[in-house]
Amino acid sequence: MDPNHKLGEAKEEPVVDKRMYQRLVGRLIYLAHTRLDIAYSVSVISQFMHDPRELHLQAAYRVLHYLKGNPGNGILFKKNNTLPLEAYTDANYASSLMDRRSTIGYCTFLGGNLVTWRSKKQNVVARSFAESEFRAIAQGLCELL
Repeated sequence: MDPNHKLGEAKEEPVVDKRMYQRLVGRLIYLAHTRLDIAYSVSVISQFMHDPRELHLQAAYRVLHYLKGNPGNGILFKKNNTLPLEAYTDANYASSLMDRRSTIGYCTFLGGNLVTWRSKKQNVVARSFAESEFRAIAQGLCELL
C-alpha cells in the first residue's frame, strides 16, 4: 500500500459484505506474521472491519495482488557467527485521518536476521513529532530488552 494513500471511513462508498471482508482481512493478518512487507497495509485495512466499504475491499485486493506477484518474500534466517542485537524505530506523526493518532513501528535484528517487528497506532494523540518518535523509541527499547 502506498504510504501516501490515506484510507478513511469513506461513508459515500457502497457497503460490502462484512463477514467476507473480515474473513479476508483475518487471513491477511495470519500471513502478515511471516510477511513483514504487508504488515503496515494489513494494519491499515484491519481498522475498517466494523464498517467495510468498497474502497477498503479494493485496498485488501491490492494486498492480495501484491502477494501473488511477490511469492517467497517471507522471513529468511541466515547463519551468522556473531550475534549483534540491533533495533530500528520510526513514527509517523498524526497519520490517521480519523483520529490524528500517530503510527509507530520497530524491528529488531539478531545476528542480522529479523526476529521481531511491529507497526501500531499509538493509544494516545501525540502533541508533537518528537513525542511520537520518543514513544516509538520506548516501544522499540522495551522489545529489545
